[in-house]
Amino acid sequence: MKHRWNRAAGLAIAAASAFALAACGDPEPEMDTGAETAANNNGATEVAAEEAQGAQRIDFTLPDLEGNDRQLSEWDGDLIVLNFWATWCPPCKKEMPLFQDTFEAHKEDGFTIVAVAVDEQTATQHFVDDFGIEFPILIGQDEAVAVGREYGNRIGALPYTVLIARDGTILDTHRGEVEPEDLDAWLDAHL
Repeated sequence: MKHRWNRAAGLAIAAASAFALAACGDPEPEMDTGAETAANNNGATEVAAEEAQGAQRIDFTLPDLEGNDRQLSEWDGDLIVLNFWATWCPPCKKEMPLFQDTFEAHKEDGFTIVAVAVDEQTATQHFVDDFGIEFPILIGQDEAVAVGREYGNRIGALPYTVLIARDGTILDTHRGEVEPEDLDAWLDAHL
């Protein structure tokens, strides 16, 4: 009996680890998928993200860290960087100081960052407190993943970032870590 429990526990841990790794960064294709199918899947994901560009932003409601429901439309009129992230995702954590510095430098210029944590409230609150994050943080799990899909992130990759114009038009999408040159180019072109 103990042997079965250990095997079941090992399988559960392996499955959870695979999910966590697949969700953070660019997931690998499934083992039984051929190279051509994998290329088509990645192409479809990129097409979905590109199709989001030029569309009107989708309003959604998620709770903030205090449990208050917040809508994306609260920031209409600002240039918005909408970022989907998690505390357990290394590239997500790496880009947060850049986002905080950029937010501080441009918050008076009609610019904001709205970060959607695909995470638990407690872990997110600790992260925000530890790193001094001041921009709006919304929280969700399945709901946050569903919102990301509506913005073109069909595979649930994290981090995933969407640039939204002051008029609500989706200007760009970015899968993976946002680098300083990416953010600078967005701000130079649209702020």
